[in-house]
Amino acid sequence: MEITTSPHRPASTPWGRLLALVVILAPVSILVLLPIGLGLDRYVMSGDSMDSGTAGGISQGSVVFERAVPVGDLRVGDVITFRPPAGSGADGLVTHRIVSVGPEGIRTRGDAEPVRDPWVLHPREATLPRVVYTLPWVGYGYLVIFHPISRLLMVGSAVLLVLLITSEIRGRRAASIAAGEDPSQPGASSGGGTLRETEGSER
Repeated sequence: MEITTSPHRPASTPWGRLLALVVILAPVSILVLLPIGLGLDRYVMSGDSMDSGTAGGISQGSVVFERAVPVGDLRVGDVITFRPPAGSGADGLVTHRIVSVGPEGIRTRGDAEPVRDPWVLHPREATLPRVVYTLPWVGYGYLVIFHPISRLLMVGSAVLLVLLITSEIRGRRAASIAAGEDPSQPGASSGGGTLRETEGSER
């Protein structure tokens, strides 16, 4: 009598699904945490005033990574993020390129704009954020990730996955104990292939 194993496909394990989740989330985590570790600020370009269509332009939806530098170190050609002066009619932060630096202040312009900005900057702060590098299109992912509803869904999905994995592990352990096996002992069955006895001819 010979014993053969029935062909089977390896069952998906909870740890395999967890590994897949880690592989998916790892790039996102790097993009979120690495700039913080390098001392960089990050902003998402929500407008297209810097999208000149040429090298050096910044398209809408890009993530810009910036480092605060002394105002005295700023030069023509640097791209900075700033809050326009009160009464300028512009709300929120603006990321534009410096076109002149002089005693009268700092003048800026968007790469896609035909004329300079209507204001002159006189920074009260000792430093201003200067763009170090950009990642096109990634900003849309940031907007989704950091939206309150998206974060709630991500946290809920992670909790649900952990509960499912825990439930499956407990179910397999209970099934092994019910079958008279101790899953903690070497050689215990892990739910793999089944053994089938077949009658064979004597040789």
